[in-house]
Amino acid sequence: MALKKGVFVLIEYTVYNKDNQKIIDTTVEEKAKEGGIYSENTKYEPELVIIGEGMMFKSLEEEIVKLKEGETATIELPPEKAFGKRDPAKIRIISARELSRRGIIPRVNEEVEINGQRAIIRSVGGGRVTLDFNHPLAGKTLIYDVKVVKVLKEPSEKLRELAYRWLKRALSRKDIRVRIREKVATIILPVRILSVENLGIAVRGIIRDIQKYFPNIEKVVFREEYEFPKKEAEQKREQAHSPKDTLKTEKEPPKS
Repeated sequence: MALKKGVFVLIEYTVYNKDNQKIIDTTVEEKAKEGGIYSENTKYEPELVIIGEGMMFKSLEEEIVKLKEGETATIELPPEKAFGKRDPAKIRIISARELSRRGIIPRVNEEVEINGQRAIIRSVGGGRVTLDFNHPLAGKTLIYDVKVVKVLKEPSEKLRELAYRWLKRALSRKDIRVRIREKVATIILPVRILSVENLGIAVRGIIRDIQKYFPNIEKVVFREEYEFPKKEAEQKREQAHSPKDTLKTEKEPPKS
C-alpha cells in the first residue's frame, strides 16, 4: 500500500554523486565515516518526512511512497530532477576590489555570500574574481539509498517528532514525552531546555506545526521536569528516617 499524503515517516538515506560515487550526505553514522564527512556535531539518525509537504525532491518522494515500512530502494535523480542543470548565466565576474569592500579576501573554491546569494569563487586573477552562483550540485546526477524505517501512526509519536525536529540540537528523542488528552497536548521536557539558545523560536515553531497538523488540538502545554539522581533521592529518604527521629520515640532504659 502506497504512503499517502500527510503520512509521517522516519527515513534513513545516503546520497552519492554518481560521477565519482562520493558520499554527499547521509543520516547513517557508518556511512558518514566511510565517506569522510563525519562530524561530531551532527546527529546521525532517521529523519522525519511528512509525505506531500515538499520536504524532499518531488521525484524522490514519488519513489519513496511506493515503499512499505522496513523496505529500501536505490533511486537515481538526474540533474533536472535534483538541483537542476548548470546555468552559464549564473557565472559572474566582479572586481576583487568589490569583494574587498565587503571584507572578503577572495580564495579559489571558497564559498561567499553576495547580496544574500551564495556563490563559489572559481578563479582569481588580474584584479577580477569569477563567481559561480549555481548550486554546488547543479548538473550532478544523484543516487539515493533510502529506507523507510518507521511509519508513525500514533498521534503522540507524530507530535513528539514535530517537537524533536525543533529541539534536536539540544535533546534526544527519549528526552521528549508527549501526552494528548481530549483537545490538550502536553509536551514534557527536561529542565535543562530552559538554557537553550533561541528556545522561544523553537517553541513558536512547534506550536505552528501542531496547529497545522493537529487542527483538533486547542491547547498546548509545555512542562519542564527535573528528576533527582537516584543516589540523591535515596539519601533524602535515609535522612527522613535518621536515628534522631527514632530516638524520640524510644524509652530510656531503666537506671540500675
